Amino acid sequence: MGHPDRWLLFGGIAAGALFFSVIGVLWPLADADLMRTTSSLRPEAVRLFQGFGLDLKQYGSGSRLRVDEPALSYVESAFGRDTAQRFVREGYPLVLYRATFKHAHVADAITVLFHPSGRILGWERTMQEDAAGRDLSLAEAEVRVRTLVDGQLGIDLARYQVKERASHEQPNRRDHRFTFERLVSEEPELRERVDALVCGDRVTKAMRSLVVPAAAERVAREHRAPVEGLQALGIAALAASAVCALGVFLSRLSRGQVRLRPAVAVSLVVAGLLLTTSVLQQSRLFEQWDPLWPQWISYLKELAYGSIEDLAIVLVLLAFLAAGDSLDRDGVAPPHRGASLWLLGRGRFSEPTVVAASARGFLIGALCGGTLALGVLASLACFGGRTGLQPRGFFFYPLNSAAPALTTLCFFAHIALLEELGYRFFAGTWLKALTGRTWVAIVVPAVIYGLCHTSLDFLPPIEPFWARPLVMTLVGCVWGWAFFRYDALTVILSHLTADLFIFNWPRLASGDPWQVVAAAATIAVPLLPAVIGLAQRGRHGGPSAAGQPVDGSA
Repeated sequence: MGHPDRWLLFGGIAAGALFFSVIGVLWPLADADLMRTTSSLRPEAVRLFQGFGLDLKQYGSGSRLRVDEPALSYVESAFGRDTAQRFVREGYPLVLYRATFKHAHVADAITVLFHPSGRILGWERTMQEDAAGRDLSLAEAEVRVRTLVDGQLGIDLARYQVKERASHEQPNRRDHRFTFERLVSEEPELRERVDALVCGDRVTKAMRSLVVPAAAERVAREHRAPVEGLQALGIAALAASAVCALGVFLSRLSRGQVRLRPAVAVSLVVAGLLLTTSVLQQSRLFEQWDPLWPQWISYLKELAYGSIEDLAIVLVLLAFLAAGDSLDRDGVAPPHRGASLWLLGRGRFSEPTVVAASARGFLIGALCGGTLALGVLASLACFGGRTGLQPRGFFFYPLNSAAPALTTLCFFAHIALLEELGYRFFAGTWLKALTGRTWVAIVVPAVIYGLCHTSLDFLPPIEPFWARPLVMTLVGCVWGWAFFRYDALTVILSHLTADLFIFNWPRLASGDPWQVVAAAATIAVPLLPAVIGLAQRGRHGGPSAAGQPVDGSA
């Protein structure tokens, strides 16, 4: 890194220090164990169903961390952060694990809900309509529910009001459904509900939930209108950008000005990243499995259908990349802003531009983190805003993955490639060519980028609703500046760095030394090209052999 960029080192370090000093304010985590594994939950489920006369030891299982987002958002806004955290700790079903048990050739599935502490919050066992069972009376069924819910969930239903009693005749048994409720708080209003189902003489369902008042639901729906409106504007502008990219791509392709091979190669890499991310969501795939099917057929179906949906992303990326590359090479002389990306793709780590992009990208990622932190803190201080308890949204990709580190890298590498090649490499380059004004090429894509993140509640702040797109626009401007100051690879790696900072936070905060080390190692991955390149240059005495083109066009 040259002398003119030394300020970037100090600025990046300062911004990174600010970001990590307030990351718990930006993304406050629910006071719960977010790292439970299926194997740690399974014994308690086996014990529960042994008491019901069913041996789960031969059943396959999978579990996923879930959050009741409507209830959590209501509790946090109505009662405050401290009360919401207390509710989480006390075992209200706000943050929970959903464990699923299935056996090949057995039509019924079993679901057990766990508090992150390992305590059971509820269960459900499907039962086929034609399955036989005893015909209990409504009163007998209710006694059975009250006994089991008290014994297994520790809930005394005598404190609850019965809101529903219903019976339904099946071909070979009688089913009974019950709903119990109690008032947790009168003002603000909050009720807890227990839904129970008795199929024949078996209590096949007992599930707890918190009930958001209807009035609060209506208010929340009203408040979503401007949020979704801004998001829709951003998506419409992004779609228009994709159409423009397609037009530029096809026009230049007809004139022989498009290099398809590198664009197709990067698009295939992104397709591979998306497929790997889906494959690693093993618990989700297990939930989707129909146990009357061979498991591989179910998995193949889910992955194939998901790949068809991902195909749209890959094709849009292909248009962005091919069009952006063609525009980028219209410059007077190499190297161009895409040059270091192509060099990295060809394995030329020792090229100075690749080494510099890796180091600068990491520091600019930290700079973006600091920009985001300052923007959010300003909105909290000046406009009475607030952030929301996490995890939500994209946090669940690594948290529910069979390989969290690999999923984090694959998913957010695809995000970084798609967004930076779209917003900066194509849109920035195209707008600069159209207008001749760098500031337009920086600001317009940044505004679209900010608008497209308006409704993403895993990003701060939650309120005021306009602050999130504004903050993300500022971050987008930093990336736009970096793109025109440096190159495409720099902003791709900086985007990846920023995402790795954010979405490794639950593992960094876990207190588990192995999780912390793994998260720190994952965050450092964008520096690998620089490390490898410097090592190669140390062994061979310099960058790539003379005579090879530095713009990666060979």
